[in-house]
Amino acid sequence: MYVLQDKPDNESITSTGSIKPVATLKDEYGGISHIAIDDHCYVLYNGSNDRPFVAVTHWFKEAVEALKLLPLPE
Repeated sequence: MYVLQDKPDNESITSTGSIKPVATLKDEYGGISHIAIDDHCYVLYNGSNDRPFVAVTHWFKEAVEALKLLPLPE
């Protein structure tokens, strides 16, 4: 189960560059998900410490709950 961290990670490497997460969720198996802002939209990235993060189209329930806590992007 993914758990929202108190503070998001500072920066993460993606397959196309890097992102600055506004929220970070981690699970007990080493999975990490970041919510970041891209072009005024929230994007969910999945990955781990041993592979780059990629944007995904399917949001799991803990990520949706974390999204509800964030302000609308400007």
